[in-house]
Amino acid sequence: MYHQAQRLVALVAQQMQKVSIATKAFCAILIAFYLLSFIPGVEENLAMTPSYVVPPKVKIWTLVTATFYENRIIFVLLDLIALIGLSSVLHPLWSLKEYLVFTGVVSTVSVLSGTVLCLFLYFVTQNMAVIFSNFHGLVGLVCGYIVAVKQFYPDSTLSPPPVPPTLRVKHVPLLVVLTYLVLSLCKVVSPTVCWLSLSGTLTAWTYLRFFQPREQGGRGDMTEEFAFATLLPEIVQPPVAAFSRALYNVLVAAKLCPKLSQTYNMDEPSSIKIALPGVNPADAQRRQQRALKALDERLSKTDQAPTWPSLDDNSQDEAGSLEPSSPQTLEVKVEASGSAQKDQGMPVSAKPTIVPK
Repeated sequence: MYHQAQRLVALVAQQMQKVSIATKAFCAILIAFYLLSFIPGVEENLAMTPSYVVPPKVKIWTLVTATFYENRIIFVLLDLIALIGLSSVLHPLWSLKEYLVFTGVVSTVSVLSGTVLCLFLYFVTQNMAVIFSNFHGLVGLVCGYIVAVKQFYPDSTLSPPPVPPTLRVKHVPLLVVLTYLVLSLCKVVSPTVCWLSLSGTLTAWTYLRFFQPREQGGRGDMTEEFAFATLLPEIVQPPVAAFSRALYNVLVAAKLCPKLSQTYNMDEPSSIKIALPGVNPADAQRRQQRALKALDERLSKTDQAPTWPSLDDNSQDEAGSLEPSSPQTLEVKVEASGSAQKDQGMPVSAKPTIVPK
């Protein structure tokens, strides 16, 4: 156990060197807020309390601080590991500005959606405890980072020993949401925290799918590999894909989502190019490389197939036995039965003889 803890600390220290100053600042804020949680009265000023977003007591800053506030050490350690590990993957792919914008959008929207849910439940149930109970945690942002990693590496396999070898990155978002659902049912975490995980996942996917600016122009990632149905198991993807397409058409008609369009380059009639908004050429090249790698693996498996015995010798023997014999010329000779008959003028009795030539 001690050696595993040492390895974990060494791994975290190694990953800290790969992350940007923004991630290091987030980790410092997370630790500082945990230390402040021991001071009485700090929690209501850092965690989100739904009743404090409406007058007379308005604490609008808690929309930001609630994400980085945690008062349990086990969750602080898990948040630090997840934040450092996921950020080290995203930093080489994103700029610092893009990383900060994504973090701000996902964390703020997930906390705001939890607040709206609590206010809605209060109006339905008239239960005062719903709007006066606070919630907090980094779970919404962590789920958003997982969706972002899934966008770039959907088919990558997770390799740490506790993880099953067949678990892929595309399965992780749903697995995390289900884990927090079980924890909320067991009353380990509040139901609002479970909602934060779901809200962070949906917010991150919506932003990356439709609104994230791309370097080559356009917004979002409109590829089929990042469709909403890919967040769910394969068995339910067809009906979910049909429903999501219908919902997308409704949102496009309401001008809430950009419409998918195609651009044809008619200057090159021999090679028509189609440009889809939101499709990054770097992403397309990366997916093409993955497809070529999978094809090479399949071809290598076919090369290892057992070789069948050669039938050339038998075929040649059979072919030789079936060849027609060389043609022979037949010569017909007529021999007289006797010279006496010829001399006497009598009819000659001819006897044909077939002699092969």
